[in-house]
Amino acid sequence: MSKMKTNRSSSRLAAAQALYQYAFGEKTIDEIAREFITGSVGREVIDENELTGEETFVPVMPAEPTLFAGILSSYAENADQINEMVNSSFNEEWPAERVELTLKAILQAGVAELMAFPETPTAIIITEYLDLTKSFYGAPEIKVVNGILDKLAKILREE
Repeated sequence: MSKMKTNRSSSRLAAAQALYQYAFGEKTIDEIAREFITGSVGREVIDENELTGEETFVPVMPAEPTLFAGILSSYAENADQINEMVNSSFNEEWPAERVELTLKAILQAGVAELMAFPETPTAIIITEYLDLTKSFYGAPEIKVVNGILDKLAKILREE
């Protein structure tokens, strides 16, 4: 995975990481958010060399607190609605049960941001989450994230 370009990109990565961690049910959203904001977690990512399999830790820019907290707050306030929207976006070909927690966390963060930050253009949000998805996955998952975020953005923002 490459180093994120901006604090806003880092915020989106951190939000997806936080929602991934939250999926395990061991900590509250507030506890997880504090860990990211204080820097005790989320300051680096693992970069795996595809040829050698060697892993190195790469620092990332700190998350922009307003965006990061806004995404997590939006998720906390709308978790049932967000999860229902995300889960119902899958089909028989790609059932919700097949979705890895990382991919689900990316989608949850994307939908939460679409809800919380209407002033941010939809295209920017979708592009950022596609870039994030590319860091973890290949073409099939990228297409799924693009399709779901595009569809849900049209519903949420009545475009």
